[in-house]
Formats: sequence, C-alpha cells, structure tokens
Amino acid sequence: MHTRTFVLFSVAAVALITLAACSSSSSTAAPASGSSSGSGKITIGSDQANDHGTEDATGKTTFEIEATNDSSGYFFKPTILQGSGGQSITLEIKNDGSVLHNFSITSMNVNINIQPGASQEVKVTFPQTGTVEYFCSIHHALGMAGELSVA
Repeated sequence: MHTRTFVLFSVAAVALITLAACSSSSSTAAPASGSSSGSGKITIGSDQANDHGTEDATGKTTFEIEATNDSSGYFFKPTILQGSGGQSITLEIKNDGSVLHNFSITSMNVNINIQPGASQEVKVTFPQTGTVEYFCSIHHALGMAGELSVA
C-alpha cells in the first residue's frame, strides 16, 4: 500500500513540475525607458511587433530609424522612439534591408517607400501624451511596427 501511494505521489509531483516548466506567460511588459537592445515581441497598439529596442530622442531635432530585415524577421530599430510631448523631429528612415520597406503613420498622413540601401526623411511630431504607431505597410503583418512615445 505504501509503495502504491509513493508511486502515485511521485507521478503527480513529476507531472506538476513538468507543467510548470512547460508553461509560458503571454503578458507584455512595458518597454524600459532609455536604450535597450530589445528582443522578442512586444505589443504596439493592437499589433505584435518585433522588438529591437527603445531609444530616447528627447531634445533632438533629427534621428535615424533603421527599416530592415534579417534572419530574425522584419523590424524597425529602434522599435520605440521616446520624446517630449509635441516635439517635432526629422526622422531619417534608412532601409538597411534587402527588400522594399515602407514607413507609415496613419494619423499624420505619412506613407513613404524606401528602396534597399536608400534613406528618406520625414518630419513628425510626438503626441502631447501617449503613443503614435508607425509601421511598414508591406510587412506590418510580419511584425514590422513601432511607436513614437512620450517619455
């Protein structure tokens, strides 16, 4: 009887340990302020984006954002650009990828295509509060999105 109870208890313990080790969390953590290397996925608006870091552009008048693709997928680097409420900034969107990319911000009527190896400049304004999403209209469904965020 003791052997049978021990075996049942042992099987139950192993099953619980296995379930705990195999479970995964689907929460999305808020991005850290400042600069981060980024990896994995984050939520931008209602989209899953390939995370390639956060940069602070507060006080700057120009900033470069890479639009690219590699073995890890399609992404903007940085994925999140922080600034001050109402700050105007000229973004140089540089296509470091091997295919045509796009940079769009619906609320600002921005929609530009960038050939591989080329750059395009676009002037944008950070929202007074919150965030504004930018995305590649060609690769949006593949996680190529980012945001302007008020720090």
